[in-house]
Amino acid sequence: MPAPAPLHLFSPFLPKIHPLTPTPFSCKPPNLSTTTRPFSVLMSSSLSRQSSIASIAPLEAILFDIDGTLVDSDPIHYYAFREMLQEVGFNGGVPISEEFFIKNISGMHNEELCHVLFPDWDLQQARKFLDDKEVMFRRLAAEQLKPVAGLDKLCKWVEDHDLKRAAVTNAPRPNAEMIISLLGLEKFFQLVVIGSECDRAKPFPDPYLKALQGLGVSSGNTFVFEDSASGIKAGVAAGMPVVGLATRNPEKLLLDAGATMVIKDYTESNLWTALEDIVKKTGATKVTT
Repeated sequence: MPAPAPLHLFSPFLPKIHPLTPTPFSCKPPNLSTTTRPFSVLMSSSLSRQSSIASIAPLEAILFDIDGTLVDSDPIHYYAFREMLQEVGFNGGVPISEEFFIKNISGMHNEELCHVLFPDWDLQQARKFLDDKEVMFRRLAAEQLKPVAGLDKLCKWVEDHDLKRAAVTNAPRPNAEMIISLLGLEKFFQLVVIGSECDRAKPFPDPYLKALQGLGVSSGNTFVFEDSASGIKAGVAAGMPVVGLATRNPEKLLLDAGATMVIKDYTESNLWTALEDIVKKTGATKVTT
């Protein structure tokens, strides 16, 4: 097997398009649409929605996705899927493209992927494949993962303002716990909710509703950080505004899914402006940036 691809494997915005050859599986090829709005229009739309975050008062809790939100892990997931799917002859043995990964895999939970990727396989065989893929991911992630820029500052701000917090993810629990441990956030998160341990995973609202219940907070006093369309739809369906992290997925995709605003990382000034507005409304100490 070739050496792991570097973390800059993905294109920064829309991924490169690689034509898909016919596949022996019944998984449909993705819709390779490249229609986009100008970046200035996307930024204007993002900023115009900022009031939905700033209007939360009092803010009681923040909920975080994990993959792509705490860490930039999608390149590692993509690499693991690309190599292992090629080994079993998926897509006629042609490596899956970044576009295929974003459209068909990113943000989905493994039980769903069993049916999406392997509709003709025995379910136990498909589950075993995905379990093996997660083992490969954890091995690579332990060596390569880094936090999204500004995460430490945001976590300190959350603690300083005594906000409740939970991690809500479609990732398997071993992945979630490993990433949280690598980041040193075991004591930061008061609750970890796993999609497969709920009645329905994201994009359904169940994981976020479970987090709200577990923390004892309402959707009207909480917002979410998410990086995928699936996760954003789940947060919105649970009644909360969602800040999209465009770590890898296109900004338009996140806005179309319902994100209130989109940022590249936690250092962006528009995020801190919104947080400052929140604490002003609650009479708390001004945010330092």
